[in-house]
Amino acid sequence: MRQEPDLLIYRTAKSFDAAKLAALSIEVWLHTYAKAGISTVFAEYVLQRFTPQYFEQMIADNAKQIIVAEQDGHLLGYIAIDYHAVLPESLHALTTAAEISTLYVRARHAGCGIGSTLMQQAREAVKAQDIGHIWLSVLHDNHPALHFYRQQGFQRQGSIWFELPGERHENYVLIQPTLPA
Repeated sequence: MRQEPDLLIYRTAKSFDAAKLAALSIEVWLHTYAKAGISTVFAEYVLQRFTPQYFEQMIADNAKQIIVAEQDGHLLGYIAIDYHAVLPESLHALTTAAEISTLYVRARHAGCGIGSTLMQQAREAVKAQDIGHIWLSVLHDNHPALHFYRQQGFQRQGSIWFELPGERHENYVLIQPTLPA
């Protein structure tokens, strides 16, 4: 007899999640950016950036919040909110905005509603802080993500550049109101 998996749980990340957050981030980041394969620049970036220590610091930072999606103790995705992120130039007219700095869901769990639920949880968290908008940036040719964010009600408002040694990657800036105008 096959045992059914437990329901998905959404909760605020704790320090014991740091290693899983690092591993999932490396997996999703490489899947998104390393289309031609894993270059030295990409390998060095993910191994230096996505460490358990990096996530422990984020979890301890009161200006940031990470919400995880897990099933049977296994991390399937997460969303990170930065309540004090520096606004890109195209958004300087806003009075209050929080950045969705990361929304990662494992590729094999895409399309199961995890990203939508994480986004809804983030909207509620940002609204509770009385912040009027959420914004994010997404790789300009990440068509599945762009489609997802359009379905979520985001609109493009400019571009920013993600820079690595010898490389520039255009990211679209997307925005959405959280409070009535």
